[in-house]
Amino acid sequence: MEPDTPCHFVRHGGCSIYEERPEEPCRRFECAWKETTSPFPEAFRPDRVGIIILRIKWRNRNAYRLVSAGHDLSLEVLAWMRAWSQHTGYPFFYEEAGETLGYGPKAFLDDMQQRQARGEPLW
Repeated sequence: MEPDTPCHFVRHGGCSIYEERPEEPCRRFECAWKETTSPFPEAFRPDRVGIIILRIKWRNRNAYRLVSAGHDLSLEVLAWMRAWSQHTGYPFFYEEAGETLGYGPKAFLDDMQQRQARGEPLW
């Protein structure tokens, strides 16, 4: 249970130790889907879509990471995220076939390519 490391307690259908999960990092963690100002629909609830949405910062703006929680990102969720990103300008990362991909404004993609070229973390 460390940042950027899949939890070994995640099983098909969710957390296998949900009632006994530790305070840190589990109980204090809040998926961006659940935040009070969340723009994400009810259908994006992690146990329904199999992903967790993490809010991160890019140039003092919100950006998002879609992290697998037992399932690959569906084409429907990806299409929704792309349309939403085009409408709002909020970029996001997602994983496909073991590769991290980004979607958003050209400036975001340029920044991420430059970070990768310098060997820096993307977030």
